Amino acid sequence: MKFNFVKPTLISCAIGFFIPGFTAILFFLFQLLTDNIGIDCSTSWKSIWLITSLISVALPYFFIENIKKTKNPTLTKLTLFNFIEYISLQACLAQFFTNSKTICYGSSGQNGIELVFTAWIALPILVFISFVFKYKLENYTE
Repeated sequence: MKFNFVKPTLISCAIGFFIPGFTAILFFLFQLLTDNIGIDCSTSWKSIWLITSLISVALPYFFIENIKKTKNPTLTKLTLFNFIEYISLQACLAQFFTNSKTICYGSSGQNGIELVFTAWIALPILVFISFVFKYKLENYTE
């Protein structure tokens, strides 16, 4: 099973370099939606961080298991994986650079811009994961 995981991921990363503000806006929209149904902003961000942390850890495992089971790695599957993993990493890494009160009520000059920076931090992690996929599947088929 020869499939190039790294090249499409590098292309995704090139795109990801320019869209971190867009994906950050998605998280703020989700937070505003939860605010409209009565969930406190701080609680919403803690939930976002918990959910995206779980996704970013579990998704690579489920992705590689799916590829092993179906023996059908496709560009569509990899692109979907890269996008979901990218936004999950973006959000879950933000909790190490800010806290829910700061992101909700703003202080110390932070206003959510750390989500842009954590999206950029996620890019080399995605490339690393692609190398792991390549290695795992090469060893799996031999």
